[in-house]
Amino acid sequence: MTRRDVFDYLHGMDGAWWGRLDEIAFLDSLYDLDALPSNDSRYATARRDIIQHRMNNLDWEDEWIFEDSRFQLLDGPDEVLLAFLARVVHPEVQPDVDRAARQVDELNRLLIPDGWVLRAHEFLSGRPIYAPVATGKPASPVIPLPLRDDDASKLDLVLGQAHHLLDADGHGLARDLLCDATLTLRRDGGFFHPIPGDNWRDASYQAVLTVDPVLVPEFTPAVRDLIWQHLGTVLERLERADVFSLVVEAALLPLPPVSENWRQVAATPTANNQARRERAVGEGYPTLDNLVFGSRAELVVYKVLCAIQRDSPPRSSIAILPLASAKLRDAGVRSPDFTVLGNGRAVVIEVDGPHHYGRTRKADDEDRDRHWNRCGVRTIRIAHEQTDDPVSLKERLHEDLFRALNPAR
Repeated sequence: MTRRDVFDYLHGMDGAWWGRLDEIAFLDSLYDLDALPSNDSRYATARRDIIQHRMNNLDWEDEWIFEDSRFQLLDGPDEVLLAFLARVVHPEVQPDVDRAARQVDELNRLLIPDGWVLRAHEFLSGRPIYAPVATGKPASPVIPLPLRDDDASKLDLVLGQAHHLLDADGHGLARDLLCDATLTLRRDGGFFHPIPGDNWRDASYQAVLTVDPVLVPEFTPAVRDLIWQHLGTVLERLERADVFSLVVEAALLPLPPVSENWRQVAATPTANNQARRERAVGEGYPTLDNLVFGSRAELVVYKVLCAIQRDSPPRSSIAILPLASAKLRDAGVRSPDFTVLGNGRAVVIEVDGPHHYGRTRKADDEDRDRHWNRCGVRTIRIAHEQTDDPVSLKERLHEDLFRALNPAR
């Protein structure tokens, strides 16, 4: 990506890449043109190629060198390209000091994300000679300015940079909470009371994190302060010092789809022991065997359970109940992701998405497991990451189900 950007810049900059030299003189200081082979069967060396196609016939484009594999600018070592760029701004090639400085600034803007810059290290007749210098580590992703309030793609990168900073500082919980959040900027909307010495403005903004309603309790005041310390730093670096605070809001749940005859449907008693949310049609939930599932991960688990069911002998068969609602004594109605029946016993299987890792949700999960345990039903929990490998998941589920449904063996 960077190399292509550099080539585009060199193609469009004021003046040719070889400056006040010719191409042979420019390249002689970087390559042994008499040792490099020819791509033309009539000649023996790269030097003869260049003379024929750039001086005699001029049938190569000015940018021919960027795609020529002999010169390794497109896919060779970094040092080859960097030496070429240092030559482009060398006083012998570009004698105008101001123009060379502007070119170096533009090239550095492209190189910094990959951990390189061109810096003056000595002088020739008072003019700087630039050399490539490693900055130690690549910079964070470049976000072109200005950062507008409605630029969702840039704001998502801002959130990613805050996530990176939190990770670097070891704040795991705050870091993970950002993964399912959406960042927007909006006008503060409060009353402006000028106070000498503060930075508040009547055009102040607030950063808004929109999150799943079940995650809102995880954003305690301490966690919000921690996130704002890092997010505010990123915003200030991106020239958005007008953002003064952080707000966490629950995402609005989608409105239920209705048909024109909804009154008739409402008057008709219906029963459905699949979970209420997932039974809706048209909301994008995956389906199979005329059953609806809450996520792609749940669908993977269902397919694995079906494979185990097919592999089991008839006398040891299992029944699979996805999202079957059940009334518990002290916990109301619960709809586990799967209930599996076999050998006169039952086991509950829950597929845990990222939102299950918060402290509040973990406590709720433990409470649910305890209620099922009182009924003599064991709970098997599967992290959604495990569904990325169905083969390993099948081995694990086969073993866990055998133990849960055959405890005496």
